Amino acid sequence: MDLSVKIMDKIDTLSSILNFQTDDTSAYWRGALFKAYPFLDEKKCLNMAWNERKEYLTAELSKIYDKIEINLQKKCFIFQKIWNENKEKINHIYTKVYGIDCDNLFNTMIAEVSLNPVCPRNLRHQSYSVTWAGDELDFLKTSLHEMIHFVWFYIWKQHFKDDWSEYEAPNLKWILSEMVIDTFVKNTDIGNMYPEKYKNKPAYKYFYDMKINNQIILEELTSLYIKSKNIIQFMEESYLYCQINEKDIRRQIL
Repeated sequence: MDLSVKIMDKIDTLSSILNFQTDDTSAYWRGALFKAYPFLDEKKCLNMAWNERKEYLTAELSKIYDKIEINLQKKCFIFQKIWNENKEKINHIYTKVYGIDCDNLFNTMIAEVSLNPVCPRNLRHQSYSVTWAGDELDFLKTSLHEMIHFVWFYIWKQHFKDDWSEYEAPNLKWILSEMVIDTFVKNTDIGNMYPEKYKNKPAYKYFYDMKINNQIILEELTSLYIKSKNIIQFMEESYLYCQINEKDIRRQIL
């Protein structure tokens, strides 16, 4: 795996942020923007019609982008350096964890430095965003997280031969892929590279309170992983578990 760190341009940055500010987006995702930029008027924004909200946020975020653009470039240099220093170790660990050669896999990945506090990824384009406000540890955490997804779905698609669209929210396959972040960080050598401040709860926070029959879901997935002979078996059994319990899982998602 190899990675180039670039600035996300203004148009794409605004589009990326606005995708998480629609009326049907949950408060969990919408609220991240206002925590990152507290001068934005959240109450006013939420009471606006979509066109007004879009206009307001576009105007305010455009000002920020223009003001900090030079800092975005500086972050690109810093983050690229961190990747270059850790590339060999990351490839070795992911090869060991997934049981496939990762040295020549995803060698055109792009990390785009963005204003968006949420860091979406695009599996087919092998790209993901990282927030400009983060430090080297934030960048490393986000990169390790997204690379778990990239390799997971690379193997998944080869085995299940399904459609790329099924790997995106709110599909159950996407939900499972986000839950197993905890499995891989806490039970493989990926966790040895994960920044300590994120290691305790590396997956989305709402997963840690989710239970099926009074059993914590993430603990059940860990048990399945430990018992599995290989990644494919873990994928099959963990997905079957999610299918059986899909209704209860979705009921608990924020």
